[in-house]
Amino acid sequence: MKTNRTGIWIPREIECLVDLSVSEKYLLSEIRSLTLAKGCFASNTYFAKLLGKKPDTISRMISKLRKRNYIAQLSFDGRRRELSYCLGIVSEPAVETKPSAPLQKSKADTEVSAVPFVLSTTKVHNISTKNPLDVWKEFLHWANQLAPSTRIRIQSAPGPESLAKQDRIFWENFTLRPRPMFGS
Repeated sequence: MKTNRTGIWIPREIECLVDLSVSEKYLLSEIRSLTLAKGCFASNTYFAKLLGKKPDTISRMISKLRKRNYIAQLSFDGRRRELSYCLGIVSEPAVETKPSAPLQKSKADTEVSAVPFVLSTTKVHNISTKNPLDVWKEFLHWANQLAPSTRIRIQSAPGPESLAKQDRIFWENFTLRPRPMFGS
C-alpha cells in the first residue's frame, strides 16, 4: 500500500489512557487517523510494519482495543475488514479511579513514597433538550468550517441517519460535545 505519510499526532484523549501501552496508543491514533480520512481498512501486516511488531502482536493489540470499546469492527468480508475509532462515542467501560499510582521504592534512600497522579474525574453529561431538527441545523452551520468536499457531502444529507460512514464521526462527536447551558 503506497501512502504519503507525514507522521502521526496522538490526541490528548488517547494520550491520557493509562491502561494502554505506548504502542497501543500509537496503534489507536493510527486507526483514528485512518477512520477520519477514508475509513480504516489497514491490515495487521501494515500496522506491524508501521510499528515494528509482528502481525500476531498487532492482532492481540486490536483485540484489546476492541474489548475496551476504543475501536469497533464495522465489517469483514473474508479478506478485508474495516475498523472504526469510537473512543468517546460508544459507552465506555467502567474505569476504576485511583487516587495515586502504586507505591514505589526509591533506589536512592529505600523510602517508600506515593507517586502523585491525578486522573481527570470531570464527566460531562450531555442531555440535549433541544429539538433534533435544531441540533441538525446547528451541525450543518458548524460544518461550514470543514473542508469543502466534506462540507458538501454533509450538507447534501437530509439528516444524520443518511451520513456516509466517514462523515458520521463528525456528527457523533458534535452531538457529544458540551454545549453552553443558557443558549448563545
